[in-house]
Amino acid sequence: MAQTVALYSVKGGVGKTAAAVNLAALSAAAGRRVLVWDLDPQSAASWYLQSEAGAERSVKKLLKPKGLAASVRPTIHNHLWVLPALPGQQAIEHHLADKKDAGYRLAKLIDPLAEQFEEIWIDAPPGLSLLADNVLRAADMVLVPMVPTHLSERTWFQLKRHLDERHIHPERLRAFLSLVDRRRRMHREFAERHRHDIPELLSSEIPYASIVEQMGEDQQPSVYREPRHPANQAYRALWDEIDDLFA
Repeated sequence: MAQTVALYSVKGGVGKTAAAVNLAALSAAAGRRVLVWDLDPQSAASWYLQSEAGAERSVKKLLKPKGLAASVRPTIHNHLWVLPALPGQQAIEHHLADKKDAGYRLAKLIDPLAEQFEEIWIDAPPGLSLLADNVLRAADMVLVPMVPTHLSERTWFQLKRHLDERHIHPERLRAFLSLVDRRRRMHREFAERHRHDIPELLSSEIPYASIVEQMGEDQQPSVYREPRHPANQAYRALWDEIDDLFA
């Protein structure tokens, strides 16, 4: 049975997609059959993996039984597949709302894929929405990138309140610091200040690094391009920490 990990944040611009692609790539490099599901309308994960969808698939078809399996595409990387973002994917909320099982639809659709893959990594769009609720219910782990600022702290507790209000209780809810600039005092002290009120915060930190930004130019996971770079070593440390939680 596949393990499903969702990279999710209430706000955008936190390094969510880069983390989803790099962590999934590390699992694939370990020899696991891995699927990246790009649910973000910006389709950056699809772009990074050189597998943007054509117009032959639609969101309406995607939400039907066997719709996901028909949309899966191989990547150029061993053991790594992608379910690319589709044209018009921003309309997925509308199509979900029409379903009787609107809040649980994605979880049901993932079940058949769990037999084909060992891990499914979901790059979820930011925001609190019906789609977000679907993702939060479907995932075995919800992984939240946090830039070490007051705004990220605020959105973390906003997410916790939302989960309580919707009676959504992920088996594993974890956060990690992203885009960390150790030259900034707030960034250096954030984890120490919030270790008690955010016990879900993992110890690994992903630094701000140009090599991660260059993924858009190279169209490949940065952990494959230069694995010894400090930022990619940080992804490796985060991947190890997550892997230990599933052990």
